[in-house]
Amino acid sequence: MRNGERVVQLFLIHRDRHPWNAKEENQMNEAGKTILLNTVKEWTKFEAEREKLTLIAKELSAITAKVVRDALSVMKSQKVDVECESDESMKILGVPVEVREVIEATFPTVKASVIIKCAGAQRSILINPNLSISTGAQPVPYEQFKRGIPDAFMTNAAEFVRDAFLYVARGGPAKDAATPKSAQ
Repeated sequence: MRNGERVVQLFLIHRDRHPWNAKEENQMNEAGKTILLNTVKEWTKFEAEREKLTLIAKELSAITAKVVRDALSVMKSQKVDVECESDESMKILGVPVEVREVIEATFPTVKASVIIKCAGAQRSILINPNLSISTGAQPVPYEQFKRGIPDAFMTNAAEFVRDAFLYVARGGPAKDAATPKSAQ
């Protein structure tokens, strides 16, 4: 064996024995593994929370739209210019009513709410971390809310519809945008 071949052979032997080149599958120490596993656990918890609150917000949004649609139906029965045939086409004096869920998910925090907007009127319904629903009145547990819509919630929806109607009727900016200049 020549001298050069021996050097290469020794190099290969030592290279394979070096801890960084070992053939074992994982060289991470226990402290490092613990840090990474805890991070993955927190991320998994965050994803589950985001998914749960998103589903609740969508369901709450649908319930809210139905309650607002019912309030608009009362106004329509009094010959007021409102549309309430579907959740997507609700309007007060030609101005759209928007009901949508809002999810703010920035690791590790998730916030969920439902927004109701029309012209200058707006309401927020908060979904608290303990899954209670806050509408400005006493928070209601979500499970209780699903069993029956609280009177305070329906009253708040009626107040929103009234506020939106008055804002648009008084000539708020959204009415100006929806009305052609020649009609004013």
